Amino acid sequence: MKKNLLACIMLAISSMVIAQIAPPSTAKYAHELQARFPLKPSHLRANCVKWDNLYFSAIIDTSLRESVVTYAYYTTDREDSVVSLHVDRSRYGAWHAYIGMKSETKFYTDINRGIINTLLKYDKGHYAAFELCAWSYDGAILSCTYDLNEGIELQGQNEGTEAEVESLTRLLVGSTAREPHSKVHYTGPTFRRVDYWKGSWGSKEVFNVDGIVKNYAAVYWNLLQYGGASHAYWFPNDISAQTGYAQFEIPVEELVSRLGFDPKKVIPAQ
Repeated sequence: MKKNLLACIMLAISSMVIAQIAPPSTAKYAHELQARFPLKPSHLRANCVKWDNLYFSAIIDTSLRESVVTYAYYTTDREDSVVSLHVDRSRYGAWHAYIGMKSETKFYTDINRGIINTLLKYDKGHYAAFELCAWSYDGAILSCTYDLNEGIELQGQNEGTEAEVESLTRLLVGSTAREPHSKVHYTGPTFRRVDYWKGSWGSKEVFNVDGIVKNYAAVYWNLLQYGGASHAYWFPNDISAQTGYAQFEIPVEELVSRLGFDPKKVIPAQ
């Protein structure tokens, strides 16, 4: 009896130690957090920097203001934490510019001026998704960083195939939450871990607004690795990719050929 009581006490103490305390949802805290993870040079191509933090890694083209490749992984434990924390996106989903960089808030307001159809608006598209980083408050905050984890994405595609692949990632590790099941029907096997790579390719238009030059990419691509297999997706950054992620799957070899590099070699799985 005493041993059982002691075990319960130790478990309670352990739970309190690892419990996450909600931080301030302020720009000041976001910038203090960013400062812990300085940018490094990247030789992938000209004008690139690399950003490694505890939640994802990315190589960003600073001239186009978009990710060339972003990498992270998701696990059953992280899914459990996402569900238990239930990070309030209305508080922790505000976008903040990285230290010394320009905010793009007005830029998005201006490029969307006059567009009435919501699905045709330009959206702030995550690379490492908010919901896949929200196993930690700090991860959720850092996921909303201009423009190290953000590119111009058509809202119809962002809320469509992109959201489907993000939901699929959660379902692959066994999520029972309502949100991913409402977007994707998946009844296959589950896995302990999914590694994913993501980025932009090509150009539909280059905007020069409010002193910000930013590329509107032609494609948002995804690469998922789980269960010893890899699956690549090539999503046109337009309304044609509003739904049905599976129809946009391409061979991994074709993805590598189109990109001109192998994402798994550029940022190896951790």
